Amino acid sequence: MAIRSTAGTGVVVALVVFIIVSAALLTTTIIFYSQRGKLIDDAATAKKNLDDVATSMERGSESYKAIESVRGRDSVYGYLNNQYKSLQDYVGSPVEIDTLKQNYSDNLGVDPNTNLYTHLQNSRRQIQENADTIRTLKSRISQLQERNDRLVGDLAVAEDERNVTLEASVDSKLAGIRQADSKYEQEVAKALDGLQQAKDRNRTRYVGQIRDLETEVDRLSDENVRGQSTIEELRSLVDRSKIKPKDPAALVDGEIIEVTGRGDQVYINRGTDDQIVLGMIFQVYDDAAQVRPDEDGNFPEGKATIQVVKVGDTTATAKVTRATRGRPVVSNDVIVNPFYDPNYTFKFLVHGNFDIDADGRATSAEREYIERQIQSWGGTVISGNEITGDLDFLVLGVEPSNPQNPSANATQLEMQQILDQRMTHQQYNDLFNAAKKADIPVLNANRLYILTGKRGI
Repeated sequence: MAIRSTAGTGVVVALVVFIIVSAALLTTTIIFYSQRGKLIDDAATAKKNLDDVATSMERGSESYKAIESVRGRDSVYGYLNNQYKSLQDYVGSPVEIDTLKQNYSDNLGVDPNTNLYTHLQNSRRQIQENADTIRTLKSRISQLQERNDRLVGDLAVAEDERNVTLEASVDSKLAGIRQADSKYEQEVAKALDGLQQAKDRNRTRYVGQIRDLETEVDRLSDENVRGQSTIEELRSLVDRSKIKPKDPAALVDGEIIEVTGRGDQVYINRGTDDQIVLGMIFQVYDDAAQVRPDEDGNFPEGKATIQVVKVGDTTATAKVTRATRGRPVVSNDVIVNPFYDPNYTFKFLVHGNFDIDADGRATSAEREYIERQIQSWGGTVISGNEITGDLDFLVLGVEPSNPQNPSANATQLEMQQILDQRMTHQQYNDLFNAAKKADIPVLNANRLYILTGKRGI
């Protein structure tokens, strides 16, 4: 009985231990199972967080592996964040891609769709091309400066040669004059010596005759002095009483003999016998006293203008092309045309360029127009640039400008142009002064057209 009791106790103990172990295992299983769910959730959350940083495909890419290989002890985020800060410091502005594109587009003109590196490469190439162009231009400027220096040097040499040539020419002429003067002095001295010797030889032979002749010479000298004084007095008297010739432009050329119609048609006392031609224009004045220039040499405009439309032998018919209100054309009014004279053909010298259409540009074509007008009214246009003794009028165009001295950098062509302009200006003034000295009337385009009653081209 004792043996069976011990065996039963062992079974009970074993059963109790089994139950306890089973309970512990169950408890442990329950604990681990509950932890398993939390770990699964944590793993899912960690995977999601990791995917937010980089997906499994991105983590398997070569670029991610390249970051892994260079990040050192930093995390991928830490490495990338450091790279972001370094890029921001380098760029100097927010590096959000849209903002960066907009900034470069606004400030540098970069196309937002263009790769920035490509743009920088293009800009570098353009800068290099500009630098090459600048070097080429600098080289060209240097060449032009050297050429200018050579031209300045050549000009200085040419001026020196010209001065030397002029001095040599002047010295040569002076030497010739001195030689001729010396020869003349010798001949005069020789002649005087011969005369003195003849005088000495004849003095003893003709002393009385010489004395009488010297007396006669003294008498004639006194008479010559008195006669010269009388001549001067007479010349002064003649000058005071001399009647100076009138300006041909101020001479009356005819008269109005009749006015017909409504006052728009007149008859003048000049015809083909007086060299009147169709189309000739006259200014009409009340009387000859009105045809007088002012202090500037300008004539007053007539009260009317007429144009010949029909010509008879001794009279002509003209129409009134311009009239002044309140001053009608009447009989005995005088007519004037500077180109016309019944018995004489006036000679005109036309010089310079004219601006008769008032466009601010004086041209040779307008000068030729004036020459044709003068010839059409019976005047003669002479050629040349000198005042002649038979000239009646000098017609001058717009006075040419007198240019300033050329600059130190002026080219040879510019210097020649300045020289030509100065010569043209000097010739203009020489003609004007010569005409004034010769009492030849000087007309400009305005005075010419007032006298003829025309209004320009």
